Amino acid sequence: MSEHHSGREIKLQQDTKNSMVNTNNNCPVKQMNKHLLLALFSLILLFFALLPSVNANENPIIYIVTEHLPPYQIEAKNKKLSGFAVDIIKETMARSHYAYSLKSYPWVRSYRLAQVKENHCIFSVARLQSREALFKWVGPISHISNTTMWALKGRSIEVNNLDDAKKYTIAVNRDDIAHIGLMERGFKEGEHLYVLDDAKSLVNLLITRPEIDLIVADNTTIKFRTELAGATVDQLQLIYEIENLSLNFYFACSKQTNDNIINHLSDKLQSLYQDGTYDAILDKWRDKLTRPNL
Repeated sequence: MSEHHSGREIKLQQDTKNSMVNTNNNCPVKQMNKHLLLALFSLILLFFALLPSVNANENPIIYIVTEHLPPYQIEAKNKKLSGFAVDIIKETMARSHYAYSLKSYPWVRSYRLAQVKENHCIFSVARLQSREALFKWVGPISHISNTTMWALKGRSIEVNNLDDAKKYTIAVNRDDIAHIGLMERGFKEGEHLYVLDDAKSLVNLLITRPEIDLIVADNTTIKFRTELAGATVDQLQLIYEIENLSLNFYFACSKQTNDNIINHLSDKLQSLYQDGTYDAILDKWRDKLTRPNL
């Protein structure tokens, strides 16, 4: 009798425990807390997943491209990029809160990248009317006082006005100031202009190819261009100065780049002029360049 009674008590206790477990599992409050915890955990994961992209948007890397164009930009084997304009850009970026990369490519590639890629910027790019809508302009970094036509010394070439130059074949670098400036003045590719994709070949072409009569360069870079070709400026003769083609070299960025970035970089570049840093860098390069017209 007592054994039977004990068995019933044990069964009753087990049933009670099972009932309590089931009751706890089905408790609406606990179920709700469980869902809240899961939702909170999901939100935390989402926050950390989005955090890098938010930071990237607020502090993007600025990709700066240029070309070899001494003394503005000098690209030498196993050496860091140097030059007057390089010093200006480096100081501007040092004053900004943006990380950046700086690379030199052939002009055609750099010119293209700075038009189609977000947060890509370029220097030294001449600010021409035909380029005005292609970039967002940060500010001027140097001034071209004159743009001139050069021939090989000893060649019988006479140019008294720009129309006279159309009688000759002129080698220009694609998309540079000479190419675009002459196209704007009625010169045509294949008829008056021989267009190159590599600026390093410009003087060499004039020296080695009799069918090339003229090249176009400013008085600052012509010395370095001839040295790059293994020649000297004494082998050339100045033929004609193109009027109204004196302008500023600029620091500019792609249209896709945020205006806040442009304004920030513009302020930092302007500060170089205001505190004397620009003139100190200019003096370092022994006054080879002229201060841009602001």
